[in-house]
Amino acid sequence: MKTIALFLLAAAAAAAPAFGQAAKKPAHTEESLFLNMQKIGLGALDDTEEKKKFLDTVQLEKQKIQYKMLQNVYENAYSLYRSGDYDSARDMAARILSIDPNFQDASMLMEASTQLKGSARPGMSERVMIEDRFKEALSLYQEGRIVEAHRKMEEVAKLAPNNIKARYWLGRMKDNLKDYYVSKGEEEYVKRDLKGALDNYYNALLIKPRDGAIIDRIARVEDELRRERATDSLKSALEAYAKGNLLGAYEGLRRVLEIQPGDAKAGKLLGDVKGEIEQGFISRGKQLYGQRKYTEAISQWDKAKPYSANPKYLSQLVSRAQQQMKLEEDARKRRAEEAARKAREEEERRAREEEERRKAEEEAKRKGLAGPVEKKPQGVSEENRQAAQRHYMEGIKHFQSANYEKARDEWTIAKQLDPGNADAEAGLKRIEQLLSGGR
Repeated sequence: MKTIALFLLAAAAAAAPAFGQAAKKPAHTEESLFLNMQKIGLGALDDTEEKKKFLDTVQLEKQKIQYKMLQNVYENAYSLYRSGDYDSARDMAARILSIDPNFQDASMLMEASTQLKGSARPGMSERVMIEDRFKEALSLYQEGRIVEAHRKMEEVAKLAPNNIKARYWLGRMKDNLKDYYVSKGEEEYVKRDLKGALDNYYNALLIKPRDGAIIDRIARVEDELRRERATDSLKSALEAYAKGNLLGAYEGLRRVLEIQPGDAKAGKLLGDVKGEIEQGFISRGKQLYGQRKYTEAISQWDKAKPYSANPKYLSQLVSRAQQQMKLEEDARKRRAEEAARKAREEEERRAREEEERRKAEEEAKRKGLAGPVEKKPQGVSEENRQAAQRHYMEGIKHFQSANYEKARDEWTIAKQLDPGNADAEAGLKRIEQLLSGGR
């Protein structure tokens, strides 16, 4: 694309010096222009199909711009050819072909310019070349090679627009070419190659755009092709449904309705399939909710939304799960705070007992009593031991539901309340093994 822009700027500067100042301005590539276009009122493209359609549209617009640019360059090259500047015409045609090798007019112009380049009598050489091409076109026509003959005669008419014979034969060949494409279309239709038939009918329509018979054929075949595609899509959708592939059935039925929006049978089936898909997501979400896996449950209900006829109900399910998550999180924090408070109180109690023992020993020494004061056994209060056991049992419930994070929280609190709780310690080790991939 940059080659095109630079080349056109150079051509414009040579043709019109007044454009020299404009050429000094920073040039924008096609890519930057389209990126700027994306900022104008497009919004978010969330759907994959929407993104694909948008990119296809951008690509089509880029192709249109390229064709228009190359067509302008070709017209300049053709003017140089008509004025006898075959070298410049050939160079410009070669540049066009380096960008678009399928540009047939540029290929024709390059071939003719190359043939006439360096001729001592270019006018005579051109007439001889045109006559040779004219005879070649007639020869192809007489052999029944209508498409090739028409293309060759079209080249003669373009290179020599004032050639009356060429224009006459070109008009005659157009009628034959139209009949040729109609005949080929009929052959493809008999073979039930509807797409091939349409291609040929459209080629005929390009030659005779107002031919009612061709338009009728196209309308008939396009209707058949739509019905055929709709039937194939419906068949695929039903097969997917029979295999339990609800998403595949959904996509197939959507394609049917894109082809035939008024298909009542496909519309009803699509509604039924959407309902089943929605119920599947809702059921899985409720199972996860019962296991206290609220985030995963919300994810399932969010997936159900594109298929739901009652999004309000799904929003209520999500809201309920979010509220429950908050309640449980608040309860967990309260339990953790309570456990920490009791652990602090236990530590303070032990510190007080130790201080009393130390003072007793000092008092005994002062009075001359022999032997240390017996140290009271340090232990966990019965209240903390019972609280630790409750948290341990709560952790067992979470562990059995495969909710390892909450189980770990409960057993951690149990250890804080009763450091000697071997069951809680063993449970924590087991969770670490599971989360690290061990068995």
